[in-house]
Amino acid sequence: MGAVFEELRETSGLIIALIMVLVVMGLIGYALTNVHESVVLPVVRFIKKMFSRK
Repeated sequence: MGAVFEELRETSGLIIALIMVLVVMGLIGYALTNVHESVVLPVVRFIKKMFSRK
């Protein structure tokens, strides 16, 4: 019976680690999306304005 609990403890640790990795990746994706909207899009708009004036 002890071996069964040991296996469960190891697999639950793996599952928790996978969930944490997914959460961290989601947060990184969310941060990158915010950076894209707040930094990249205004720069692209500015460059397009500069080229459209010429």
